[in-house]
Amino acid sequence: MADGAVVDPLDELDAQVARLRVVADELREARGKPVLDGNQVELIEDGPTLLRAYEEMQCSCRVQVRALDRPPYSAPPAAQQKLELDRLADGLAYRAIYGFEVFESDEVMALLPELRAAGEVSRVLPQMPMKMVLGDDNMALVALTKRAPAESHLLIRSSGLLDGLIAMFEMLWGLAVPMPELEANGEVAELRAPDRDILMLLAGGATDDMISRRLRISPRTTQRRVRALMDALGAQTRFQAGVQAARRRWI
Repeated sequence: MADGAVVDPLDELDAQVARLRVVADELREARGKPVLDGNQVELIEDGPTLLRAYEEMQCSCRVQVRALDRPPYSAPPAAQQKLELDRLADGLAYRAIYGFEVFESDEVMALLPELRAAGEVSRVLPQMPMKMVLGDDNMALVALTKRAPAESHLLIRSSGLLDGLIAMFEMLWGLAVPMPELEANGEVAELRAPDRDILMLLAGGATDDMISRRLRISPRTTQRRVRALMDALGAQTRFQAGVQAARRRWI
């Protein structure tokens, strides 16, 4: 890599996922030892073992749980809510980055307001390429497929690989935007269509009037949505909003 080159954290994440899949293939060929026997990297290929490992991870944590979250799920999200609420009540910190897919899940959106009220700090990132849960700095559960949710998870304990995953989460946390305010019923108050179209038009240099006419929305709504998107992206100018949206792969 040339000196001064800018590394896209999402490209780095894609590369990390590729490396994890190689590790999983090697473990699958070796058919390693059972999942909870103390190995640094172990393969999980069934739902009950995955859920047991996830619950034991949360119960063993003393500082924080960090998660990259998106569908599909190995169990109904509501089934995991009580444990998180209990651990939040114990003082455990939860930080979660959700993929945009959760906005299409009525079940998840119904749970988020209570979790956030209990103390979960959440952000949003488009194009989430993987699911992962970090338990303190000691353990990670990583999903390696977007198909059946119980397929090919890795349980990773303290190792150089785990250190890399922790660093990757923190990079993505810096890229993600705060979860928009949710109504009590889980409806999204800030991220609604046609926000993606607005961002694409902003990136192309469109004025509010052009956006309003193109998308057939009122000038007042256009101005309000543009300002909300600029605030969410931390942009001082419309051009910056378009650039930041492109860098975050919103458009």
